[in-house]
Amino acid sequence: MLITIDVPEAFFKEVSFGYTEPEKEIKFLLAAKLTEAGRISTGRAAQWLGMSKPRFLIEMSRYGLSAFPIDEESIEEDILNASNGDS
Repeated sequence: MLITIDVPEAFFKEVSFGYTEPEKEIKFLLAAKLTEAGRISTGRAAQWLGMSKPRFLIEMSRYGLSAFPIDEESIEEDILNASNGDS
C-alpha cells in the first residue's frame, strides 16, 4: 500500500532530518511510535525498515523512544519490592 501525504516545502526547511531522505525518517518515526504504542513488534518494524532489530532499537534510543516503556507506577512497585526483599 502506498500512502501519500502532502507536506508543505516550508516544513522540510524548518525540520532538520537525521536521514538524508525525509521519507526515510518519517517512515522510521512512524514505525518507532507504532512499536512504542505496542501496535507492532520491534522485529516487524525493523523488517519494514530494512534494518536489524538491534539497529532499530539503537535508532529508537537516539530519539528518546523505548520499545519497553515503563510507567511511574511500575517503577514505584519495583522499588517497594526491592525494599522488601521481594524478587
